[in-house]
Formats: sequence, C-alpha cells, structure tokens
Amino acid sequence: MSSAAGSSVTFKSDSPFKRPSSTPRAVAPPSSSSHNPAQAPTLIPTSWLAPYEQRRLFFAIFGLIEVIKIWDIIAPYLTSNIEPTWSSAFRVRGWWTAGGWTVSEVLIFAAVSLLRIPMLSPSPKQLVQLSGLILLWNTVCWFVAEPGSFFTSIHLIGPAALGGEWYWSWWYSLRRWREPPHLEGRHMIRLRPFSTATLNPLSLSYCIPPDSTQPLYVPIVFNNSVPDEISYYSRSLSDGTHSTKTVAGSSLKRSSSHRPHLRIANSPAGSPVEDDEDPVVDPLSAVVLRAKANNEIAKLPSVKPADSLTLIPPDLLSTQSVLYLPVDKPSIIHLKHAIDKLGDRFHITPQKEAVIVECPSADETDQSGRLIKIGKSKTPSPEQRCVGEDEIIYFNARGAGTLKANWRKRSGEGQMISGTIEGIQDDSIASDEMSLIPRERITKTHSVPIRVVHDRPGQFAVSLTSITDSLHNNYVPGPASERIFNVLPRPMAKFDCKQSRELLVGQTTTLPLLLAGIGEQPSDLLYTFHPVDGSPEEKSIKVARRGEVIVVSQPGSYVLQSISGPCKGDIMEPSSCRVQLIPPPAVELSMTTLHECAMDVGVTVGFEFTGSAPFMVEYTEKRQNGKSINKSARFNGHTGEIVLQPDQEGQYTYTFNHLTDAKYKQVKLDKPPIEQTVHPLANVELLGPKKRKLFACSGNEVELEFEAKGADPLHLTYLESWAGKSRNTTIHIPARRQKIMVTLPPELSAERGGSGRYSVSLLSITDGNGCSRKLSVPTVDVDIDRQKPTARFANIDDVIMTEGESHRAALRLTGMAPWSILYDTDGGSPQRVSVHDPNGFLNLARKGRYRLLEVRDENCQGDISQTASSFNIDFKPRPSFSFQPSANVILDGQIWRHPGTCAGEEEDVPLLFSGQAPFELAYRYTSEGKTSRHSLKSAPSRASLQLSSEPGHHRYDFLEAKDLNYPSTRLSLVLEHDVYGRPSASFTKPNSRPMCLDGLLQGDAKIRLLGKAPFTLELGVRRPASSRLETFTLPLTSNEWTMDLPLTVKDAGRHEIHILSVSDASGCEQDVKDSDVRSTTMDVVESARIVPVTQVQDLCAGDTLDFLLQGKAPWTVEYEWLGKKHKVTSSSSQFSRYAEEPGTFIVKSVALKDNQCKREISDLKRRVHPLPSVKVQEGVAHLREGDDPASFSVTFEGTPPFSFTYTRSEMVGSRSKIVETQTVSDIMKFSYTISSTSPGDYEVVSVTDKYCRYPRVTRDGS
Repeated sequence: MSSAAGSSVTFKSDSPFKRPSSTPRAVAPPSSSSHNPAQAPTLIPTSWLAPYEQRRLFFAIFGLIEVIKIWDIIAPYLTSNIEPTWSSAFRVRGWWTAGGWTVSEVLIFAAVSLLRIPMLSPSPKQLVQLSGLILLWNTVCWFVAEPGSFFTSIHLIGPAALGGEWYWSWWYSLRRWREPPHLEGRHMIRLRPFSTATLNPLSLSYCIPPDSTQPLYVPIVFNNSVPDEISYYSRSLSDGTHSTKTVAGSSLKRSSSHRPHLRIANSPAGSPVEDDEDPVVDPLSAVVLRAKANNEIAKLPSVKPADSLTLIPPDLLSTQSVLYLPVDKPSIIHLKHAIDKLGDRFHITPQKEAVIVECPSADETDQSGRLIKIGKSKTPSPEQRCVGEDEIIYFNARGAGTLKANWRKRSGEGQMISGTIEGIQDDSIASDEMSLIPRERITKTHSVPIRVVHDRPGQFAVSLTSITDSLHNNYVPGPASERIFNVLPRPMAKFDCKQSRELLVGQTTTLPLLLAGIGEQPSDLLYTFHPVDGSPEEKSIKVARRGEVIVVSQPGSYVLQSISGPCKGDIMEPSSCRVQLIPPPAVELSMTTLHECAMDVGVTVGFEFTGSAPFMVEYTEKRQNGKSINKSARFNGHTGEIVLQPDQEGQYTYTFNHLTDAKYKQVKLDKPPIEQTVHPLANVELLGPKKRKLFACSGNEVELEFEAKGADPLHLTYLESWAGKSRNTTIHIPARRQKIMVTLPPELSAERGGSGRYSVSLLSITDGNGCSRKLSVPTVDVDIDRQKPTARFANIDDVIMTEGESHRAALRLTGMAPWSILYDTDGGSPQRVSVHDPNGFLNLARKGRYRLLEVRDENCQGDISQTASSFNIDFKPRPSFSFQPSANVILDGQIWRHPGTCAGEEEDVPLLFSGQAPFELAYRYTSEGKTSRHSLKSAPSRASLQLSSEPGHHRYDFLEAKDLNYPSTRLSLVLEHDVYGRPSASFTKPNSRPMCLDGLLQGDAKIRLLGKAPFTLELGVRRPASSRLETFTLPLTSNEWTMDLPLTVKDAGRHEIHILSVSDASGCEQDVKDSDVRSTTMDVVESARIVPVTQVQDLCAGDTLDFLLQGKAPWTVEYEWLGKKHKVTSSSSQFSRYAEEPGTFIVKSVALKDNQCKREISDLKRRVHPLPSVKVQEGVAHLREGDDPASFSVTFEGTPPFSFTYTRSEMVGSRSKIVETQTVSDIMKFSYTISSTSPGDYEVVSVTDKYCRYPRVTRDGS
C-alpha cells in the first residue's frame, strides 16, 4: 500500500519533505561563499494555491483513486449483483493489472516531484523506496481480489473458482503435484444475446403529405446486433398490391449524432445524466410520453416526414439501437426477416406494423363537381350571386378513413358562421386487393357538400377550416382554398307618383322612380306606355342610381314591367303613373257697363278662365289720344272680374294682350277691346270642401252646397272644365241654402272608367230684377280615379319548406290602403286579413293550395288577378333511414338481428338515409346492463354503423334522426347482435416435477381454457436439441387440463411443451394475450443407474470402491457389504465405499429421490487398472438463442468403455460458479461429442475407463 494510503515512511534529514519548526529561527543572511543553491520556487504559483493547499489537493485526488481501487476489489465479496462501472475495467485481477497499477502510481509520484511542492518532492532514492512499497501494496490487492489467479500464477494450486474454501485447496494440490495431467482442456460456449427487431416500437401511425418530396422514416429497434439485410412486406394503400422488398442494412438511416430534437426522455428523478447539457424540452415529446402513460397512443396524430427522424423510444436500452427505414409511398409495412453480418436471423416482434397513410388534404369543386385548381398563394376571385339564392358548394376532402370537416362562412364585416360535417366516408365496394385493408387506412377523395344561403348582400368567404381523418391527423387549408361570393342585392323599382303627372303642350315631364338594390352595374328597366288613343308600346331605359326619372312627352299611362341587371329584380307598387296633357289657358271676356244715377261710370269686365289657377291677365289701357298704359290683373280662380273706372272722363279702350296661368306663361290673346258697362249684383257663398275625389264606386255626380242671396227668382250659371273642355250651365235656384248635383260628362263616367281632373266654377247669378253679377268664389276641383283595386301574389311558384316554419307570401296590391284580403286553403273556410302595405305579406304555415278570393281597399271592392291568384305550399320530407340491401341483418318480429361475430372483429352495418344531408342518427346502446347514448353523423346519404367488438349481447335502440331541415324526428327501430368471446389457453401452473426416461409425458402443469366448451387444444412438444415440434390435438370438455400426453419419452434432457392453438364451440379464432403463459418445460432424467468406476474386483490403487450414479440427484443406493445390507442416500453422482478389508460388495438397487425410477442391480465388482485420461477440445463456440446446439469433442486414453463427468461454469459477478454437472457413461470409442446450447465453460472433472477412475476417490476425499 502506498504511503498515501496509510503506510508510514520515515524520511532522512536531507529529504525535501521537511516539517517546519515549531520555534522560529533567525534567518542567516545569505553568503556568497555558500555551496548550497537556493531552493527553486514551486511550479504552481503560490498566489494561486499555497503550498499546503497544493499538498491537500494531491492527497485528495490520489486518495480518491485508491478508495475506488479498493472498492472494486472488495465489492464482489459484499454483494453478488454488481453493476459494471467505468472503473471496473481497471480492477486488479492478475499480474498484469497489478503491475499496471504499480507503474501508474510510481509515475504519478514522479510527475508530482516535478511540481516542486514543498514536502512532496521525493528524491530519486526515495522514489525507488516508494516503488517497492507500491509494488508490495498492489501484490496484496491482487491476492485479496483473485486468490485463485494469484496461486495459479505462482504454481501453488490448480484452476481458479475455488469458492469459499480457497485457502485449503493448496494442501490438497500438494499430493498430486507430481502426477501427470489426466484432465485437460476447456471448451467455452458463449451465448450471444437474443437479437430482436421491433418495427414501429411506439405503435405510432405515419402520414406522407401528397405533395411531399421528403421520404418518411419508420424506426426499427434492433437489440444486441446490427442488421446486414432486412426484408419486409409492403401493401400499397393506393391499389392494395402486396410486395416483398429487401434492403441492405447500410441503406437504413441513422439518427443524427447530436441530441435528437424530439428525444423522449423519462428518466426518474435522481438518475445520473451522461452529460451536463440541458435536455431539450419539446411539446411533441411530452405529448407522446403522456399518451403512452395513459394508453392513448392510438389517439395521437400521425408522424410526418419532418419529425420521423426525431422520435426515439423512451425506454431504449444500452444494447438497443434505432435505425430508420425510408418509405416514400402510403403503405402498410410488416417485417419479414432481418439478418446480421454473421448470417443470424433476428427475432421479429409479432403483431407490429407501420401504417403510412396519405396526410389529409383538400381541393375545391364547383357546383357541377368540376375540380377547381387553387394556387399556392393566389386569392380566388369573387363569384357573383344574388340575394335570396341558395346553393350547395362542394369541396374535395382527401384523407384516410372517415373524415370530419369544419367549415366557416365569414363576411366582410367580420361576422362568422361555422359548422362541422362528420361521417364523411365512401361506401363504394372496394376491389379484392383493397378489401383486405381496413377502411380507416384507405385514402380517398370525398366530396364535402356545404349548403350556402345568400340571405343578405355583401362579400362572403366560404372555406374549410380543418379536415381530420380517422387517424386524428388534422389539415388546415390555406386562404387560397376559400370560395368568395359577392352577393348583390336584387334591384327593386316603383313610381314615386302619388298623383297624375301634368304635361304641357310642346314640352316634356319626368316620372320619378324610387329604386333600391342598384349596384355598380346599371340595370335595365322595362315599362309599357299606354297612350290615350292608340296601342301600348314597350320601352326600356338604363338606371344606375336611386333617383332616376323617366322623361316623357306624351300623355297616357306608364306601367313598370320588370327590372333586371346582374340579378333579376322586383317591381313594387305603385307600378303605374298617369300623365295628363294640360292644354294652354284660355279666357272668355264679358263686359258690363256700370250705371250710377243713370250714367255710365265704368265697365266691369268678367273673365271666364280655362286652365290652371292662378291666372294673370295683361292688358293695356289707352285713353283716346293718350298713351297706352300696361296693366295686369291676377285671379286665383277660374273666374274673375275687374272694374274699369277711369279717373278721368274720356273714351277708353281696353286691349287684353296676354294670359298667364300656373302652367303657361304669356299666352297671346286675340280678343276685341271692350267698353265700360255697369250691372247690379246678386251674391252666392259656396259651402263644403273645395277638393273632392271620386273612385270607381263613387257614382257620376258631384254635389255642390251653397247659399244664394238676392231677389227671386235667381238664375245661377256655372262652368264645368275637364280635359281641355268646358260647358256653361244655367239653373233656376231659390234664395236659400241648398245643394245641387252636377252630372259628370260621359267620358268621366264610372261606366267608362274615365279618370282625370274635373272642376266646377260658379260664374254669375241673376236676380229677379234682371240684374246680373259675376261671382268670384273658389272653384271646386274633383280628382277622378276610376282604377279598381287589385290583388295578386308576387310569386306563384310552388314553395317547399320545413314543417313548423312559416312562409311569407308576397302580395302586390293596387288601390288605397288599407286592403281587406279574403283567401282560403284547399277550398276550406275563407280567412280575412288586413294589409296596409301594397307590397305586404301573408304569413302561411300550413301546406296546401292557397287562393285569393276577393280584395277591397279603403273605398271600393276590387278584382283578383286570375293568373296570379293561387300557389301551393308543401313540406320537405322528414329524415329517415333504412338498412341497405347489402346489410347482413334480418327482421325478427319488431327487431332487426345481426349474426354473431367474434370478439375483436370489426363489423359494420351499412345504412341508407333519406332527407337533406348532412344527417345525424341518435341511438341508445345497451350492453351488459349498461346503457349509453350515442350519435352517428354522416355527410352522404350512405353511412355505416360500427358494431361493438366486445364479447356479449348488444342492443341499439334508434331514437331520432336529424338532417339539415329537421332538428329532430322520432324513430322506433331496434338492432341486436351478439359478440362471441375468443377462446384462449394459458399455463396456470408450470411443470415442477421431473420424469423418468421411457415413461409417458405426464406432469403437474395445468392449462386453463377460456371460451365455450367443448375445446380443441393443439400442443407441440420439442425434444432436447431439436427444432421440430411434435403436435398433439386433444378434445377437451372442461376448462382445466393437467398435462398428460400419449408420448413415450426416449430422450433425456429438457422438453418444451408449447400451446399452439385452441378453438371452442363458437368457431372464433384464439386470442393470445401478452399475459398468457404459452409454454412450460419438463426435465426428463435418466433412470437411476449406478456404474462402477472399474469393472474388475481389484481395486484401483487398493483403497476405494468407486461408482458413478446416473440420473438426477439425490440417489438412494441399496448394497450388501461384508454380508450386511445397507441403504444410503447420495446427493453426489460419485458413490464411494472404502475397502477397509476383503469382502464382497454387491449393489442391490439404485433409485432417485422419493424412490423414483428405481433400478434393480445385479452383481457389481471392481478391478484395478492404470488411471485413465481425458482431453476436452479447446475453443470457443458462439450461439444465439434458437440456434442448433454447439458440439465439441472429448478424447479419451485408457480402456473402453469410458465414463466421464463434466461441469458447466458461469460467471456470477466477477467469479466463476459451477451451475451444472453431467455424467456420461458407456462410451466405447476414444472420442465423444457433447452437444449443448447452454452457455458456460465446459471442463471434465473425472473420467473412468473399464477399470479405474481419475481422480481417485480416497478415504479423505482428495
């Protein structure tokens, strides 16, 4: 042991390892004559570390190394299961390691001396002394660590592995020190680790984007070896073709050398970390770990190419490696076999596959199903639609299995409507190749219908927001996949014409329009002109803004017919406007001379106007030989008068030049001059309204109420004016308050439907004295509108609506509000409603044929349009479903039944929906007394109901159906089916009892059978060192069976019994669980035998009787010695009896434990012969589990037959331990071949020929 480890070393006074004196000494000044050079400073600056700190650092490091060395030496004596560490490779185990440690430690001290650390810099002489001590210390360590190796190396004892009594062995070995070797050779069998290959260890799914050029890599975990070649099955998911591919191991992709981005690390807290680099935290890594912990790996989305090289299993062992298989097409991968460079096959982990599907994607189709190509970044142009339209647009969604699509409709103002369409699948019949592939793995393109209602104007974008396939892969389409609609409002037009429009002769007038829904593009407005005399004419104009007008130059009726532009519009009421020609004004003059005191003092000029009040008359007054004076008079009525009373005497001439009314300006008059006149006056006061209105039902007379004053009898003259015509009428009236009826002209009569303006003006009144007076009272104006009210439906197309909703049937009414409408349904009792809007609605909720019966406005009864008086309303059909003809169900009374299936088998029932997609079917599922409610959603009319695959009786009560039109429709339909459990078999008790050779294969192993009895059990028996299985088929009626096979065992060794298959009365395939124990073993031992070491009665070396016991220990031997019978038990295969005196040694019988396999023995005697020798073939054989046994030869020297005993040793920790002993006898040849698959070191420990045995069994056991 080195001084650092605790040995005391005394240094001389000249040693540099000097202790500082406890008492200070005076330091002598340096002398120039001194021959002692000054001590060199330390190599490590003392400013960094003080000398004592440098010494402590050295002793700490060197002491830590020695402690680690000592622990590696004594650890195997303290525990048997030592995990190897980095220092285990440097453990002292032989002369070379002891020498290596000595050299290393001496070099450490030599290197430290160069640092010139005070008290730690030995001189060369002291370094030699330290080397001797270090050599002695490492020799002691060697002796403690490996005593067997120590004594073997110094030729004191034989082989190692002495066990706990190693310190006694050298005494025994002294006795055979000079004997020639009789047992030589050692053959080693090394069992290579069991090589496995596991495809897709995390059981994840994968997907390749349709436009991806990057391959996808599927991980394969290889254990204990590296593949040189792999072969795998590939089934294409596009056409179902099956192929086998072989790739070289060098073509497999390896993970990057740096830390993987998505490495899954789940080491427990406190585990050692290889490096000090911070682990990468990745969300996907955490998701996979959490899903694995919750057994939800199947719910994870598929791995894409970019991430396929970054996922590494979390529980990867040091003997395992991950290689990645490149795949560039959607397919299903199964490993067929894998071979390493030595030609050994890997064990393929069963039921492992890699499913590579195509990632979901989306394209757009138009309404006809034509595919619309969408660019990478180009935004699609808007499509034009009209308000009120609805349509179904289609998107192509591509993905594996049943898809779910989320969609949204977004307006320019940010308002959004979203929805989900589930159950998108294709129910077409697959080809024979594709039928072998589960539906959820097949990628197909589906048409996703979305019903879009354009209910208001603006710009809207409809798009798929996500597509999810059956493997939980989600695809989010880009903005280029939107369909943008520019919804235009429907134009509407009507006249802003509350009364007739007036047209002047030679001029034009405008008909104002009220327009709505006019977009950027102009619309075409079609109208019909009905002249007063002539045929109707159709005309059209372009309208582009709300305040448009129609310029007309002819009188008549103008009726709006239609308006159309980008969208078809509606004509609202009022849709007609009448234009009335206003004639130029005219005037009739009358003159009355004014008399006062029998003299003419002036003249009164009376005017009777035709035209539109007010009127203005321009005239000139000229006195004889005087100048003309221009004057004017204004009149608000159709009659008037002016009194011309000049201030001066003379002859006056009054010339009337121009007439102006409300419509015309300065119409030239051609009237003769008038003179002054005078006339006594009477008076009339007009009563009642001055504005009147007549309708189609108002009659042909106008009532005038007035009060007349004057001397009876009175004569009243009035003027009627209409359509440029007039007439005077004089009637006799009394002087009192009264009413008269004025008859309208024939052209304005109700019978002829005449309409227009009519006025009555009171002109003059004459009393009984003959005096006449012009009247200036207001004119009575009558507006005559003979148009009868009408009613019609704006749209008579049949309406199909959802039951429970109401339909607003638009009306088109003419006349004066309000209107009273009478209608009936299917000829039933009439109903009356009141409408205040000419474009009003009827709210209708029942189905049937609706018919308008009559209409009445505020004044008159009207007419019903015969062409638009009725229409039909019908309800949309309610959703329902039925089983498709291909469904394997039959009707049993009121219940549909499906034939039974086996547990785990996927089975679905095809359904056929009727109604408006998408559909949703709600049903109640009952099994094993538990009830739950579910729903099935489907976009197409054909769908599939996935039946449960769990064993038991299952019932499906279909409760209600939903579609786009109806949120709920009650159903009453029941489907039942049974699922049979799969049979299984497992060893519940392994065999624990050996059996004898040549007996029937019977044991205490038990097999438990699950399923429906009776069972058929198929077992396979593998003999020792054989790869062939011998099968047995057993019919069983119970659920438990104890091993009893009709097989006579002819070979000794370990027999393997495997459960191959099991079937029951249900006919379902077996179910093999991971927890099932599918095999057991049975040790078949030789029948108990005793073999003499020699076949002569003479003793070998004259001291012992030696026998070999064959079979499995312990043995019971019965023998007779010196006339006495003995019975002994031996646990050793060597049975010896010291021949202390002459006699007869007779073996009677030998048996195994509990008197099993008992064998009766005849006379058995021993003879003397030279000791035999045996030599085992040297070498090392490498095997893998499942390989054929390794064989090596054993050669003999002596006289046949030979018998020998060999041992198999294994390393337990750092020590060798014998784990098996076997004896082989009756070898007539000089060589023997041993076949074995058990790993270890094989050595012969004894040999026997015809006469003798070596080593001899002496009395002291040596």
